[in-house]
Amino acid sequence: MRNVDQVFSTGKVARLSGLPYGTLNYWAKSGFIQPSIAQAEGTGSVRLYDFTDLVALKLAKELRKAGISLQSLREVVRYLRRRGQKKALGDVFLVSDGKEVYERRGGELISTLRRPGQSAWACAIDLGSVVEEVRREVEKVA
Repeated sequence: MRNVDQVFSTGKVARLSGLPYGTLNYWAKSGFIQPSIAQAEGTGSVRLYDFTDLVALKLAKELRKAGISLQSLREVVRYLRRRGQKKALGDVFLVSDGKEVYERRGGELISTLRRPGQSAWACAIDLGSVVEEVRREVEKVA
């Protein structure tokens, strides 16, 4: 079974994401990041998350650690959902400087927080892609 097909319980998500159970519970109840597979239906019911939910939760945790407030993250999620992103944090490539959150669309960075929809000048280089390209080139000449 591939990772993207897996289903994760709240306990497993807490361990994998490093987020406290209470935070997951609050975020799910408040609608910030809800589980895609199964919502809680009362006491004793189980929330079930998919792989993309896990990515979104981990990203939200990292953005919080970078200094983005929960209120600001909620604004980012609202903006992305208005644009049609169902899984607002799990399906997009986001970049942050600790004050603003940008969505990467192709070679552009688009503001999602301070000036939603406005392009920003930036030069972002995907180091993983560069490493792979250099590795392929080295293999060709070896």
